[in-house]
Amino acid sequence: MLVPSGSEQPDLEVLLIEDNLAEARLLQELLKDSLSRQFAVTHVTRLEAAIIQLNNAQFDVALLDLTLPDSDGLASLDALIHQVSSLPIVVLTGTNDDELAIDAVRRGAQDYLVKRQVSLDVLVRSIRYAIERKQTAKALWEINETLELRVEERTVALEAANKSLSQEIESRESIQNRLELAQQAGKIGTFEWDVETNLVTWSRELEALYGLAAGSFGRSQNQWLATIYPEDRPPVQAEIKRWHRLARGKAMPLGQKLDLEFRITYPDTNIHWIAVKGNIFADTSGHPTRTIGIHMDITEKKQLEAQFLRAQRLESLGTLASGIAHDLNNVLTPILAIAQLLPLKLTDLDGHTRNMLEILESSAHRGAGLIKQILSFAQGIEGKHVVIQPTHLLKDIQKIVQQTLPKSIKIDVDMPADLWTVLGDMTQLHQVLMNLCVNARDAMPQGGTISIQATNRSIEETFARTHLDAQVGNYVEITVTDTGNGIQPQLLHRIFDPFFTTKEIGKGTGLGLSAVLGIIKNHNGFLDVQSQVQQGTQIHVYIPANQTPIVPKQDEPELLSGQQQLILVVDDEIAISKLVKTTLETYNYRVLTANNGAEAISIYANHRDAIDGVVIDLMMPVMDGLTTVIALHQINPNLPVLAISGLNSVEAIKRAKRLGCQYFLPKPFTTSDLLRNLHDCTSSKPV
Repeated sequence: MLVPSGSEQPDLEVLLIEDNLAEARLLQELLKDSLSRQFAVTHVTRLEAAIIQLNNAQFDVALLDLTLPDSDGLASLDALIHQVSSLPIVVLTGTNDDELAIDAVRRGAQDYLVKRQVSLDVLVRSIRYAIERKQTAKALWEINETLELRVEERTVALEAANKSLSQEIESRESIQNRLELAQQAGKIGTFEWDVETNLVTWSRELEALYGLAAGSFGRSQNQWLATIYPEDRPPVQAEIKRWHRLARGKAMPLGQKLDLEFRITYPDTNIHWIAVKGNIFADTSGHPTRTIGIHMDITEKKQLEAQFLRAQRLESLGTLASGIAHDLNNVLTPILAIAQLLPLKLTDLDGHTRNMLEILESSAHRGAGLIKQILSFAQGIEGKHVVIQPTHLLKDIQKIVQQTLPKSIKIDVDMPADLWTVLGDMTQLHQVLMNLCVNARDAMPQGGTISIQATNRSIEETFARTHLDAQVGNYVEITVTDTGNGIQPQLLHRIFDPFFTTKEIGKGTGLGLSAVLGIIKNHNGFLDVQSQVQQGTQIHVYIPANQTPIVPKQDEPELLSGQQQLILVVDDEIAISKLVKTTLETYNYRVLTANNGAEAISIYANHRDAIDGVVIDLMMPVMDGLTTVIALHQINPNLPVLAISGLNSVEAIKRAKRLGCQYFLPKPFTTSDLLRNLHDCTSSKPV
C-alpha cells in the first residue's frame, strides 16, 4: 500500500498484537502523532485474535509483542509468518537481547525494536522500511522464480532436442524474446558460460550494464574480471574457479546455484554493485554442459541498505547518548543554580570570588551546550524554530570564516537573491555551517578553497528514492565544497558516527559532523556527501523550504517574582530539589518538596487546597514523573504542572504535554528560565 510521495496517501493498516494495554495505548498515541503518514491501528491482545484478523482483513504491517497470554517467544512470530508469509512483521519487546534480535530477523521479522526506547521517528521509519524490505524481497523472489521458470523451459527444450530440432529452435527463440523483454524492463543482462571450452557469451545488455560497448568482454572472463573492484576481485575469482570445477563434474549437482555480489568500477570511475545469479544445465544424459544466468545492477538497493544500517547504528548510539546526557544534566543543574544563588546570598563577596563564580557559571553553560550538541544527533532537541532567510545566515558565516580561517584558505560564497526561506533554529544552523567550514579547513592543511553555494532545489521522486530521509518537495540546498584531501571510500559511511574522527588525538572530538546530522534531521532535512581522495569533498545540506513570511522578533516578557504561591517540587535528586526550593524561596515562593512520585501524591492529597502548582522531574525510579502527573490530575484535573527533565528530546516534550504538563523546562536551567516558566504555568491556572 506504499504509494509515491506527492500523491494522496491512504492509511497504512497496522495490526498491533500487544497484551499490555498501557504499552498498546502508548504505541497508538505515537502513531497518532505522525505527520508523514496516517495509520489505522487494529489492536488485539492474543495471537489467536491476530490470526482471526489476518483471515478476515488485509494489513500492511504487524507490530508483535513476543510475550502473549496464548503464545510466547518466537513461536508467535513463526505462527504469523506461517499464516501470512507476505506480511511485514516488526517485533516489539521489552528484552534488549542482540541474539534474540538476530534470531528474530533470521526467522522472518523485518525489524526488532525495544520498548521504552522507541520514538515516533524510529517507529514510523521501522514500519516504512519493514514494508519496503518485504516488497523488495518479494520482487527479488519473483525475479528469481521467473529466471528458474525460464531455466526450466530451456532445460525441457534441451531434453527434447533428440525429438525435434525445430522445437528446440522455437523454444530457444521464445526464451530469448522473454529475456530481451526482461533486459529492456530493468538493469539486467544475460550470459552463457560453456563448461567444456570455458568461453562466455555476453549479451549486449550485460556489457551495457558495465558501461561498455558490445563486444568489450570478448569470449574470455579476463576483461570482465578487470572491471571488478580490486578488493572484491579475489573472492569472485575463487568462487568462479570453484564453480567451474563443480560444473566439470560427471553429473549435474542438484540445488547448486551461482550467487555473487560485488562492486565494479565504471569507465567514469563511479562504483556500482552487481549481483550474479546462474544455474548449471545438462544434456540429456545429465552431463553438465553450460551455466546460464543474469547480471543485475543492485547499486540503488545497496545504497539504501547502507543508509538504513547507518541510521540504525546512530539510533543505538543515540539511545546511549540520551542516557548519559540525562545524568550529566542532573549534575550540571545544581552547579548552575549555586553559581547564580551565591552572589544573592553572600552580598559581601570580593571581586576575585565573584569572578570565580562567573567562571563556574560559564563552565556549566558550556557543559550544557556540549550535551545539547550530543543530543542533536541522538534523538533531536526541541529548539525554537522561526522563519529564516538563509542569505543573512550565509553572509554572517562568510564574515566569520574570513576573519578566523588562515589566509591560505580562500572563501567563495555564491547565493541567489531570491533564495527561499526556511523554518529553523538560527543558532543550530549557524553551528552546522561553522562545523562544515572547520572540517573543510582541517582537510586543507596546506591551504585551498572553501566554496559555499546555496540554491533553490525541487526534489523529485527519483532522487528521493535513493536518499533515506528525502521527501518530494522544495528545499534550500547549501553545498560546502573543499579542495582538500578527500575521504577514503571505506571511511565515508562512518563520518557522521559520534566520536569517530581521523584527526590526531587532541585535535578533534568526532562530534562535529554528528551534531550536523542531528540538527539537520531535527529540521526535517537530510545530507548527501561526495568525496574523492586528493580531490576534495562536497557536503550537500537540504533544508525544507518555507513560504511563511518573516515576523519581527518580539521582546521577552518582564520577569516577575512570586506572590507567596505554594509550589510542590518533586525530584529524586535531593540536591536539585533543595536548590530549586532555595531559588524559589529567594524569589517569594513557598515550597514543599518530595523525592519520589508516591511521596508527591501523599503531600498533595494533604495540601490540595493550598498548593498552586507542581514542578516535577519526568524521570524518577519507582514511579516516574508522567505516571505521577496522571495520578495528580485524577485528584485535580486543573493542577498546573511544570515538567523538568535532563532528557531534552522531542518525544519527551510531546509525551509530557499530551499527558497534562502545560510547560516543559530542560535541565540544566537558569534561574530566569525557572521563574519565567513557573510564572507562566501558575498564571494559566483556571479560576
